[in-house]
Amino acid sequence: MFRKWKFIFLLAVSVLALAGCGKSLDERATSGVETAREAFHSNDKNRTEEIDGIKLYKPAGFTMNDNSDAQNIVFMKNDETFILFINPNEKSDSKLFYDLLLADQSKEIVEQATFTDEDTFGFAAVVKSGDDVELITSVGGTKMTTLTKKKKIEENLARMMEIVRSVKQD
Repeated sequence: MFRKWKFIFLLAVSVLALAGCGKSLDERATSGVETAREAFHSNDKNRTEEIDGIKLYKPAGFTMNDNSDAQNIVFMKNDETFILFINPNEKSDSKLFYDLLLADQSKEIVEQATFTDEDTFGFAAVVKSGDDVELITSVGGTKMTTLTKKKKIEENLARMMEIVRSVKQD
C-alpha cells in the first residue's frame, strides 16, 4: 500500500514539474513576435493563390473558404479560423490597424512589435482573450487575426505574417 501511494505521489510531483517547465505566455508571445519579425523581413514567399484580383501566398495545410472575397478572406487550418482583412484604400506604410489596436483600451496586449522595410509598415501582436490568445499580424492595409491556444503562438504568427506580407493587389 505504501509503495502505491509513493508511486502516486512521485507521479503527481513529476507531472507538476513538467508542467512548470513549459514556456509562459510572455515567453511564447515574445518568441512568436520574433518569428513574425523574421517572416516580415524575409518576404520570400511566392504568391500561390488569387481571389478577385488579390494574389497571395497560402501555406501548406491552410484552406480558403469558398465564400471569401477580395476584402475578407477566411482561411482554415485544422480547427482554427484565420481572417484576412484587406483595405484597398490603405497604402503599404499605413498604420491604421496598429493605431486602432493601441486605441482599444479593452485589449490586454501581452506583446507587440512594429517592423519597417523601406515604405512598408507592419506589426505583430499577441492579445490575451480569456483562455486563448488573439494573434494579429498586419502589413499596411492588410491584417490577419485568429484566436489560438498559447502553444501555437510561434507557428501561427510566422504563417500569418508570411500571408499578409505576400498580399499583392492588382
